[in-house]
Amino acid sequence: MTNSFEPFWDSFGYELSIPARRLRPADVVDIAASADRAGWSGVWLSEVLSLDAAVLLGAVAQTSPALRLGTSIVPVSTRSAALLAMMGATVEGLAPGRFALGLGVSTPTIVEERHDRALARPVASTRGVLTVVRHALRGDVVDHPADPKVSRLRVDAPAAPPPVLLAALGPRMVQVAYEHADGLILNLVPLTIAADLAQEGRRVSGPGYATLLSQRVCVSPTEEDLLSIRREIASYCRVGVYAANLARSGWDLEKLQAAPADEAAGLLPEDLLHELVILGSAQECRNRIDAIAAAGVRPVVVPVGAGDPARKLLAGFHAGR
Repeated sequence: MTNSFEPFWDSFGYELSIPARRLRPADVVDIAASADRAGWSGVWLSEVLSLDAAVLLGAVAQTSPALRLGTSIVPVSTRSAALLAMMGATVEGLAPGRFALGLGVSTPTIVEERHDRALARPVASTRGVLTVVRHALRGDVVDHPADPKVSRLRVDAPAAPPPVLLAALGPRMVQVAYEHADGLILNLVPLTIAADLAQEGRRVSGPGYATLLSQRVCVSPTEEDLLSIRREIASYCRVGVYAANLARSGWDLEKLQAAPADEAAGLLPEDLLHELVILGSAQECRNRIDAIAAAGVRPVVVPVGAGDPARKLLAGFHAGR
């Protein structure tokens, strides 16, 4: 399938990822409305084990009609391919031309232990899900032989399909994103690596191919914020796929991985923390976010820190539109 989403990305500005965990649904809708008033161009929601991203985006679509909406990410294994296509068609119908469906593999703990779903052959199954979803969102009748096995699937497709993006880190999954998605979502990746992947994506798939970077940001961090951020980054460094990706980038995290969980944050290299998280004044944060965009990568700001990081970020950082 050809990539024709270059116009969609033209209006991409300051985009906010709202961490929904420990928030009420009304809080998420309220934060999105605050981001809209503060000049952010879009909001993105993840779906892990807290709130349903599709339901929330449906609410936000009605209360903040100027915002771009996206998922970053919804797992490919916790919903069927047909349900993912239905979700994409529904949210796109509520927010025509303003929605991007971001998908990803998630982790065995979430998929197998929490959702009681198999996570075998993730590369092949993800490739198959992307094929089914993208064809269905174009209004095709879809037959797919296996992984997933689908016969005569047809959904009420929107007037125009939304872009379907894939979160990826390892080389094999990144290649799937290049060949079978409309864009790539990166998480905890240094900018130099993200810029190289973005350039390759445009080379393989054309100028309409977008590479997004989920970029953690904390404006004017307190000691409490820094401790919370260190713990979060250290916990990711103990997850196999993230540790392997950072190792490919030259980071030695063996001591951190071998340490007890409550000691890992203290072993996080300081330079790695500042590589992966933007910390500083509002202007310093803005400068680094703008540098990401200038490198050909589209930043999606993930608020981090103690307490209520999203509201704190919105209070200290006016995006403008």
